[in-house]
Amino acid sequence: MRLAALGLLLCALVAGVVLAPSPGVSRGGNGESILFWSDNPQPSLWAMRPDGSGRHAIFRTPQNAKRPTLSPDGKWIAFDGAPPGKPPFSDFDIQLIRLDGSGLTTLTSSPEWDVDAQWSPDGALLSFSRRPPHPIDERESFIWIIRRDGGEPRQIVRGFGARWSPDGKKLVYEAPTDRSRADLFVIDVEGGESRPLLSGPALKQPAAWSPDGRKILFTRFSDSSGRRAGVFVMNADSTSVRRLGPGFAAGWSPDGSKILYNSSFHSALFVMNADGSHKRRIGTVAGSEPDWR
Repeated sequence: MRLAALGLLLCALVAGVVLAPSPGVSRGGNGESILFWSDNPQPSLWAMRPDGSGRHAIFRTPQNAKRPTLSPDGKWIAFDGAPPGKPPFSDFDIQLIRLDGSGLTTLTSSPEWDVDAQWSPDGALLSFSRRPPHPIDERESFIWIIRRDGGEPRQIVRGFGARWSPDGKKLVYEAPTDRSRADLFVIDVEGGESRPLLSGPALKQPAAWSPDGRKILFTRFSDSSGRRAGVFVMNADSTSVRRLGPGFAAGWSPDGSKILYNSSFHSALFVMNADGSHKRRIGTVAGSEPDWR
């Protein structure tokens, strides 16, 4: 949903920033939480416990705020959106904010759109995707890495939507080919050639490696609208590809026993067992691109 639906989610909003008082990320008894974003009634970053309780807004802004991910130390949220002083949807930069909605910091600044920040397992780095703003062209996107203080940005490979392996050594990502809107590839973070992982005509987007590094969760789209897709899982070597059901894959629970996903485009949040069984909705919330930490 990150790539195919990006253009569908743009709308006109009033400029300005409002910080919402927040008690911090709501965590369950095992210390876990789910972050997500919503444009209803205005662009906001939200948190709740894995059972759907304790839902509250962390950050509200009329400009735009999307794709939140929690740092491994649980202290910061990375997201993308127009930074303060820029009109809504005029730009997307990688930003950080504390759990209480304070300390807003912009890490990247370029005429292109920087989106989809992801923390390295040790929290020292973030990966993100940089692409031209208009028109949306999948072939002009590149994976970048930057330090959490905004230093030493470096381009890694042409592609989009990178996800870190649990050991922090590899990235799985999507990239278009002559035969496909996007196939899945893997590359070593410290250098080396990218390696094809899964090919086919349908658009595919990686969601996450399993915590043990043995499997990769991804979304496979059914049409060009970006609204019909299925949740898939495969071994990290691309064997045993299996469809778990309709929806948009988001990530694994920290213990790897469950999978988080959206049932459809910009809709309710659901969870299922890692084998695809026991699908159930999380509370009554609707949100996008959730992150379970």
